[in-house]
Formats: sequence, structure tokens, C-alpha cells
Amino acid sequence: MCSPFSEGGWGAYSFACFSFWLQQKIELDESSNYKSKTTAYAKHSFPRRGMIWIVSPSLVSNVLRIFIAVFPALIFATAPQGFSQSKTMVLIPAGEFQMGSNASPDELPHTVHLSAFQIDRYEVTQEKFEKVMADNPSDFSGANRPVERVTWYEARDYCKKFGKRLPTEAEWEKAARGGTETVFYWGDAMDDGHAWYWDNAAKTTHAVGQKKPNGFGLYDTAGNVWEWVADYYGDAYYAASRKQDPRGPFTGKYRSMRGGSWKDFDNFLRASRRNYDLPAGRFNYIGFRCAQSAG
Repeated sequence: MCSPFSEGGWGAYSFACFSFWLQQKIELDESSNYKSKTTAYAKHSFPRRGMIWIVSPSLVSNVLRIFIAVFPALIFATAPQGFSQSKTMVLIPAGEFQMGSNASPDELPHTVHLSAFQIDRYEVTQEKFEKVMADNPSDFSGANRPVERVTWYEARDYCKKFGKRLPTEAEWEKAARGGTETVFYWGDAMDDGHAWYWDNAAKTTHAVGQKKPNGFGLYDTAGNVWEWVADYYGDAYYAASRKQDPRGPFTGKYRSMRGGSWKDFDNFLRASRRNYDLPAGRFNYIGFRCAQSAG
């Protein structure tokens, strides 16, 4: 469709209009037998005054078909990040995993089966949040730093604007583990190359994606900022949790958050570590990332 309001924006609009015009010109020339069997040429006057191109209709038609096939991929690759899920989200396959640990009473180990879902590769940045929500509540200013001092409600509403949602606590842990069953997603001992925390963060957040990713290609699932998840917090919930796609307690006072932050010691960065706070609270160590169901 030749419209500047189509998904590709003005770039797609310009190309679509040109493609439509050229295709119509070729069809008009061919239908009126403009080209002869011996020359097989047609003249096409482009919008710029004084320019006349002489090209073969069959050649132009073939080139046009190639561009029509390839151009949408180019538009997709250069579109705003909010529209490019292949780069900003990671597919987590369906299947079972072992959730929890014996490190704390509220982390009772249990087996969970999750349907496939997608989750943001990075924590939501201040630049993205401000662009959508027209506000940046963060203490530590920086376009590519994670947004913080954001309430659970604001995190939920931001995700909704993209047709997404906050991940469940179970989804978050499966994604954060990256296919491992170790204390941290990289092993059982702390490694500064994977996370921003008390020992190396210098009492501040840092731009997302600077530390090594986990096995699923997710960044900062340990440290930098805690991340809100969808569930209410319940310290005994794991004992009663359903196996298939658990959603957390039905009601509660607090919302869960996961992952640890720049202000925490390494034991708070464990993949199974749980935490919680009031959903209306604003803290410079809590951010979020979004998820969505697959299929």
C-alpha cells in the first residue's frame, strides 16, 4: 500500500509508491504493445524533469520483483527497536526446568513446565521508557542505562503498550538460568565478568549489555537492577505452586522481583534468589524487562 502510515514508515512509503508507479508503467506499456519484438525497449519518464530512462521492461520487472522480495526485510532490520523483536527478544522453548533451590525456605525446589515464550534480551533502558511513557524517573541518568525508580504499575503499563507483559516469576527464572542448574547462570562461583554488583558497580547502574550473556543470549539477568515480575509474592507459594505455567498467588500485598542489583552482594544474584516490594514503590535499584507468549 502506498501510504506513509504503513509499518515501514516513510522509507517504505517512498519505495512502495515508486514500485507501484513503475509496475503500472510496465503493465501499461506491455498492454499497449509499446515495445516491438526486435527492440523490446520501452521508455519510462521518471518524475524528475528532463530525465528519460530507456530500459527493458522484462529486466525492470525482474529487478522490481527482487526488490519487492528483499525490501521488507531491509525495512524490518532498520525499523525502531520496539518493532524488531528478532533483535530485542529471545524465544525460550517450552519444557521443564528445576525451579528454586535449598538456599532459602521460600525457594523450595520444584519442577515446572512452561509453554514457550519470548522475553526481552535487555533490561528496558531509560531512552526506550522515556520515548513511550514521556517520563524518566531514574536517579542514574543515561540513555542506555536501565530505567529505575519505576513502579510495578508503570512497568506493567509500558509492556502493555507493545502488546507484551511482565514475565511470571517462573518464566523469569527459566530465562535467567539460561539452561543451567548452577547457583549463577555461569557457574557456582561469582565472576565479575557476568554481573554488576556491590564489588564492581561503583554504587551506580551501568549501560545494559556490557557483561557476558547467559546461555539464552540474555544480558543482565544477574545484577545491575532488580526486575519486577508479574507475580504477587508468597513465601510459601512454591509448596502449592502448580506445575504447568504457574502464575503466583492470586492476591497479595507485595510484587516479586528477581535478579539482584548494583547495591547487592553476590549471594543476592543467585538465579533462584527471590525478593519483593510494594508495587507502588520507587527505588533506584529496581527496573524490568518485558515478555510475551509465543504463538
